[in-house]
Amino acid sequence: MFDNHNLIPVNVNPIDLFKKWFVASSKSEVNDPNAMTLSTVSKNNKPSSRIVLLKSYDEKGFVFYTNSNSRKGKSISSNSFVSLNFHWKSKKRQIRIEGVVRIINSNVADKYFNSRPRESKIGAWASKQSSKLLDRSELNKRFVEVKKKYNNLSIPRPPYWNGYSVKPNLIEFWQEMQYRLHDRVVFKKIKNEWKSTRLFP
Repeated sequence: MFDNHNLIPVNVNPIDLFKKWFVASSKSEVNDPNAMTLSTVSKNNKPSSRIVLLKSYDEKGFVFYTNSNSRKGKSISSNSFVSLNFHWKSKKRQIRIEGVVRIINSNVADKYFNSRPRESKIGAWASKQSSKLLDRSELNKRFVEVKKKYNNLSIPRPPYWNGYSVKPNLIEFWQEMQYRLHDRVVFKKIKNEWKSTRLFP
């Protein structure tokens, strides 16, 4: 009656399981399998969510890049507790992550910034991310000005453009099952060890 095949394993390292799911989804998702919802809470206790792109991950954390002067950057500076959520529709799977975020080493951020297309580097300087924009022409003008400024020159990483790493203390895996009896397993880090529990859907 019930489909109990291919249940989420419990006695595994959640980072290894994340990698397995991420690789599988990278082959099936049409666009941006590395897209994740980043949720932050401001100093006024107001939550906010947006999509960002995962750029790397390992046991130490999940890395993304953004403008530290943006709304999310300001929220992170006042409250380092954040959550991430991956939803791979093609695989009918989700992964939810909770943890503490920190700014990564500047040399690592420099290396990634230098790997970006030149136009994206210009855009990082041109955009006052999250600030009020009265007219699109203002942004276009700033882009042209930055492009002219760095004509035939290398473009440095803006001091406000940083990489962030989310160190996980909770990772929950979810996959769709028949009759909406979905499969859920949560891993919590307790004294530097991952402890897992299967949850009711």
